Amino acid sequence: LAVEEASVGGRQGVVDDPHGEVKVAERLAVGGDGDLPVDEAGCGGGGANNVPANTVPDPEPVGPGPDTQQQMMQVVSKDGKPLGSIDCRANCTAMDSGILYSIFELAENQFTAASEYHFFSKERNKDVLLGTLEDQGYEAVYTRTELGGKAYTLAIQGNPMDGNADKLVLLEFDIKAGTMKQYVVSEKGFPYAAMAGHKGRLLIMNHEMDEQRTDVIVEFDPVSGTMKKVISLPGGKDSLRSVFGAEDGSYVLRADIGSSETELFIDAYDAEYRKVSERSLNDIFLKAFSGMPGFEDRQDVFNELMMNVSCFEVIGGRYLVYENFGRMRMAVDLQTGEVLFADEDLYSVSVGSGAPAVYRMDFEPESVEDPEIYTISGGSLKKLDFAPSGKEKMIRNVSHSAGGTWLVLTADSFRITDGSAALYMWTEN
Repeated sequence: LAVEEASVGGRQGVVDDPHGEVKVAERLAVGGDGDLPVDEAGCGGGGANNVPANTVPDPEPVGPGPDTQQQMMQVVSKDGKPLGSIDCRANCTAMDSGILYSIFELAENQFTAASEYHFFSKERNKDVLLGTLEDQGYEAVYTRTELGGKAYTLAIQGNPMDGNADKLVLLEFDIKAGTMKQYVVSEKGFPYAAMAGHKGRLLIMNHEMDEQRTDVIVEFDPVSGTMKKVISLPGGKDSLRSVFGAEDGSYVLRADIGSSETELFIDAYDAEYRKVSERSLNDIFLKAFSGMPGFEDRQDVFNELMMNVSCFEVIGGRYLVYENFGRMRMAVDLQTGEVLFADEDLYSVSVGSGAPAVYRMDFEPESVEDPEIYTISGGSLKKLDFAPSGKEKMIRNVSHSAGGTWLVLTADSFRITDGSAALYMWTEN
């Protein structure tokens, strides 16, 4: 692991941190002050209890009925050729063979609802209902992962605002069979979990909402459908933030919150989940963000390091890509310390199992003249050759699959409604 060489050393709502601190967390659209974040409509973020359940036996192609015809958006190719249409409320992620998306709408004063999960086939231009999760309170859309021809995501079942323990569930989608299975990760789950593919298995991080506030990482075996705990960290001084699978082990992002200045570490583990090194990232964050608006001094930077994390990837053991639920987005060369990109809030990082891309989110028509989507290539940012061909020019979300499927949501207004958005989908390795 490359880290072994290092020396050892409208988007905000409030949600309780698993270790007793109150944090600012990402808000994407719906809800009053203090609500748990709800994803914006539009594409974007072992044991007996793990028996598969809620399987949908037969895929059923679905399409808009008369009452939903007014709520569709077009799926088009890179050059604007129509490919089909899906519900404009869809929260989408690119998969190698199409689009995984969910429809999740909360009624007024409600904190849970049934969430439908669909797949739009790129080859057949058809929409298939994979299954429905009842009583969903939150889906960690940024955890959606494609592995072994199947897709996975994490969600909370139950009201995450009532103070009671909620189930953290792993949803498994068999794209070819058109089915969904459900596994219970924890009966005491926390909404802002993390997940990464690792050598044919999944690593899932959870803040256990028990009295000890234990942080755990479990390994899920898709073949046997079982889970085992591989890393455990007692609550208190340290708090896990994310996990990433590497060729020869794994990386864990850990926050030391036990002192006046929060310190963020990358911990490297070998293939047997033995910790082999740690590296402090504070100097890198200070270099990247000091002096930016809202980061007037060291404490401003360190306070931000306490945030929950939506993107943590270590590309090739060298390039760190980071995004939190506050205001930090960053790409840095861990070997040289060079900051490749750093910005606060106006940029975001793509979701999906492909290599991460950094993009500018457009909210004003004046910003669309020069769309910005960047990949990381050879230690520098490379601009993606893409410009919307239709009237929907504002880039709102980007997703990228491991097989090279790109999905870019564009719109011509801030609020996505019928006819105001388009989904560009193409394959480019």
